[in-house]
Amino acid sequence: MLKKKYRLTSSTLFQKIFEQGEFKENKFFVVIFMKNDLTHPRFGIVVSAKTFSLAVDRNSLKRKIRVILNNCVSLFKEGFDIVILTKKGVLDKPSQEIEEALNELLVSLS
Repeated sequence: MLKKKYRLTSSTLFQKIFEQGEFKENKFFVVIFMKNDLTHPRFGIVVSAKTFSLAVDRNSLKRKIRVILNNCVSLFKEGFDIVILTKKGVLDKPSQEIEEALNELLVSLS
């Protein structure tokens, strides 16, 4: 479970990041990020119902991503607000491949 201090919770923060943040992407994820004034990163995960129609699939994918993020929190020495959007096709891939793709994007930010 990702600790509360590492989570983006308000819709206004999500909106601000979508409007003012920078984008990076690969074949499975789009990462939108911007610096914050904190000493730690905060993450938000967006798994679209259009992309994954079953709630079971969306929740499973979010759990996988949270586990990866728990391991990556220590990579960040500065504060960032990061929103992770998933792309179609990520659900069919093994967890190892998903982890490598997300780690590649997160390392490029830190």
